[in-house]
Amino acid sequence: MRDQGTLRWSVTLVTLAVLSGWLASLLTPRQNQPDTARSAGRIDYYSRDVTRTVLDESGNPRQTLKASMLHHYPEDDHTELMEPALTLYQAHQTPWVIQAETAVLPAGGEIIYLNGAVHISRAADAEGRKLEILTRNVRLKPDQDYAETSEYIELSSPPDRLSGKGAEVHFGDDVKIRLLSEVRRKHDAKKTANP
Repeated sequence: MRDQGTLRWSVTLVTLAVLSGWLASLLTPRQNQPDTARSAGRIDYYSRDVTRTVLDESGNPRQTLKASMLHHYPEDDHTELMEPALTLYQAHQTPWVIQAETAVLPAGGEIIYLNGAVHISRAADAEGRKLEILTRNVRLKPDQDYAETSEYIELSSPPDRLSGKGAEVHFGDDVKIRLLSEVRRKHDAKKTANP
């Protein structure tokens, strides 16, 4: 009996030792492992509440970019933005406002990758029509007044509503929006009827 009692205590002590070691390894921070929050690389500068305005040849605003936070990564010279809002100005037209959850600007800055939910809007123009676009994950070329997505898109310009998968949008003087597939249109006749 004495040998059985000693054996039980030995097994219990070994089990406790193993569990203690396992628990200690879980709770101890690892010094040489990469931090997942910094997986994108080292940040060389950051800024809060950023506003950048690009002017045209006449000194008038061409684009205004705002973001709640900016992080720059020197390894590949890319920039990440939180809650970006880009306004595209055009002569004699209502500006476009493009908002997203996050954005990535690769080196060079010719393309902006808008990530997550994207909201594109234009207040009523001279003809009284406003335009609103809801989609996700947009590739934007602001200098070319062009954006594209392969995601589901909803477009609303009362009395019309369109939806589809994928789109190409040209924001220039002559607005062109091309839905690429699975296109549906709804026209609200009540909103076009004159009382």
